[in-house]
Amino acid sequence: MVELLNRKLREGDTDSFSDLFKQTHPRLMGYCSLFIKDKKEAEDLVQECFYHLWENRQKIDLMKSVESLLFVSLRNRCLNYLKEHSRYSFNSLNEGVVPNELQYLYQLDFMEQRELSLEEQLVSALNNAINRLPERQKEILVKCKIEGRKQKEVASELGITIKAVEKSLVKSKTHLKNDLMHQFPELVLIISFLLH
Repeated sequence: MVELLNRKLREGDTDSFSDLFKQTHPRLMGYCSLFIKDKKEAEDLVQECFYHLWENRQKIDLMKSVESLLFVSLRNRCLNYLKEHSRYSFNSLNEGVVPNELQYLYQLDFMEQRELSLEEQLVSALNNAINRLPERQKEILVKCKIEGRKQKEVASELGITIKAVEKSLVKSKTHLKNDLMHQFPELVLIISFLLH
């Protein structure tokens, strides 16, 4: 699946790029808002990531998740932005953000290089957790949250009620959150944004 998408992107398939944008943009915005309070600035940084990906699409590694690449790129842009704008500090970030969590993200740049970045580990763990869901729950989650389809449309297609779709999504999110929190206890907020 990853290889097919990456191949299409490398070939300049605009439909694949548009689908990727629709699926990842809301989560990237949520992730960016951990660092950047100003919504317009956050939107600009997210747009830059997509622009950079498209401009450098021929360098995409066929075996690596483009979604992970976008998260890594965005984190680096956010940290650079914060370093360049000295008026920004931990205090100017969104209220409610756990300082230890942000401190942990800052320190990642100075820690020894790991084989996979934090974002790659999170995206990989999320995908694995999704694959462990019961088949029907997984199907509903993928259709609603990854393909971005409306709950009403999914309910109609599967012959179930909207209420059943909602219940399934709540169950799935709870399961995924517990699974990821067990693996990454220091990243409560980021996990919440990834599962938004």
